[in-house]
Amino acid sequence: MSKTAIIFPGQGSQKVGMASDLYEHNEAATTILNQAQEAVDFDILETMFTDSEAKLGQTEHTQPALLSHSAALLNALNDLNADYTMGHSLGEYASLVASGVLNFEDAVKIVRKRGQLMAEAFPNGVGSMAAVLGLDYAEVDAICKKLSTDNEIIEPANINSPGQIVVSGHKSLIDQLVAEGKALGAKRVLPLAVSGPFHSSMMQVIKDDFASYIDQFEWHDAQFPVVQNVHAQGETDAQVIKKHMIEQLYSPVQFIDSTEWLIDQGVDHFIEIGPGKVLSGLIKKINRDVKVTSIQTLEDVKGWNEND
Repeated sequence: MSKTAIIFPGQGSQKVGMASDLYEHNEAATTILNQAQEAVDFDILETMFTDSEAKLGQTEHTQPALLSHSAALLNALNDLNADYTMGHSLGEYASLVASGVLNFEDAVKIVRKRGQLMAEAFPNGVGSMAAVLGLDYAEVDAICKKLSTDNEIIEPANINSPGQIVVSGHKSLIDQLVAEGKALGAKRVLPLAVSGPFHSSMMQVIKDDFASYIDQFEWHDAQFPVVQNVHAQGETDAQVIKKHMIEQLYSPVQFIDSTEWLIDQGVDHFIEIGPGKVLSGLIKKINRDVKVTSIQTLEDVKGWNEND
């Protein structure tokens, strides 16, 4: 029997104008976006729609904006009837909203705090990330171990697809890998426009502050399984999910294993909800046989609702 997973993109998918079409023409989406505006301490709608102050690219603003877009789309869609849900890094919070683990207003406050802690963890120029193309996980892991020292580290951070592994760590080592990548066997190494060493062990410096912050919110058992980035398996227990969301800060995103786990459970249709088609592209590289649908605009919502 055919099974469906709804999936949500992470940081890097944001773009100016995101969700403005939904806000103007879909009442269910407007409700969510107005809740976001009331829940956070900055003008999130202006940041998403026009970004006149150039805030959208800053981690502490990007994260609530992306969650709000995905949640607005989710609220506007009729009868998704998903069997599983999964998100990439930040996108995992949209999956927690979709499965009822967190209500939206709590989730958007949590990712606002998460973004602030991540942005403030290290001074600018200390940490960074890069995408390594053309090597598998074992090859990238070996290079990282070779480059790391007692004082500086570089580690696999996002295991995205065969031939695309993102690494994270001290900027000096990221810069070295970018410069020497081809000599080390990579097709290319592309530096990412991020301000910190996200999903590396360096991020353990914020885990206690984050853990104490999220304790004030109600976490519920999932209505259907959330496939978690940390260990690539479905979970429904609220306390297990919460524990893994703390660990997610400093652990690699196991996207290949998560996708393959879902396919092993019988999922043959992935629906990406949010701006861009990043995850759709990754899934097609992992398995060409599954169906992938992208829903990112008002027109996509109308098309889904009319065909449902």
